[in-house]
Amino acid sequence: MSAGPMHGDRDRCEFVVRPDGTVAGDDGAAGALAAALPYTGRLARRAGELLGVGDLRALEALGRRRLTVGMTWTPAGEGTYRAVLAPAETRTVPTFMVVGGADATATAVHCVDRVRAVAGVRWAGVVTAGSRVVATAGDGVARGHLDEVGNRVLAILRSLEDQHVAGFVRLRFEEAFVVGASLGRHVLVACTDATDEHALLATIDEVRAILADHDLSSVPTQDDPSAAGAASVDETADEVRVEAAPSPPPLVGARFAGAGAREPRKGRRRFGRGALSPSPGETPRTSTRG
Repeated sequence: MSAGPMHGDRDRCEFVVRPDGTVAGDDGAAGALAAALPYTGRLARRAGELLGVGDLRALEALGRRRLTVGMTWTPAGEGTYRAVLAPAETRTVPTFMVVGGADATATAVHCVDRVRAVAGVRWAGVVTAGSRVVATAGDGVARGHLDEVGNRVLAILRSLEDQHVAGFVRLRFEEAFVVGASLGRHVLVACTDATDEHALLATIDEVRAILADHDLSSVPTQDDPSAAGAASVDETADEVRVEAAPSPPPLVGARFAGAGAREPRKGRRRFGRGALSPSPGETPRTSTRG
């Protein structure tokens, strides 16, 4: 495979990112796209491990441009990325008229059912920006890991959207494809076999149109009734967890022997002429000089 722009087609670029980070060829984005590939590769490979679908072989992303990346891995898990960036085929997105007043929860469930109905789709789910699974459909969905998988797919989409090559991403693993599509701040994730791309994209366009007027952050976490009351809290795009400050270690050693709670002070002898300071409840005493 040659590296560098193809002769006669300046909009098409080919480049290679080696395991040591060096780049051969031009990525058409002043190096920004080449720099993003190792990051997206690590995210995608971990998603495949969580789903148990084998090793990552390729990545395809589609937005204003189409990015196709083939991947090979060293025994140490370092990747070589052979990428082709080309103009995307012109695709007419149909206009949908959404009728009905279903609530956001019912609408999300309807949408994953629509995606699941596409030939070759094993399962589908919607994961919010706060890593909550709010709707799933299909057999074999990895409920215990879908939140983390969705979080990783959303991070891949965001990193590639900066280069106008995402909105839709397909990860080819040894045993299945994992598809991700942005739903505003949230993400649709599906596991598929060899699926007709045009049929899948058309259904995703429909799903996006249906969900456009719904706030997915208000949908309760699926199979978690206790989450219904908390679902109305607005989710930020990047969840930040703040850990409690650790308590200081106890004071040890002879220097700090006896450190801790102090005992009440006892009465002390006054300086000067011999009166004593009485303790609480004690009758004052006087001294008589001989």
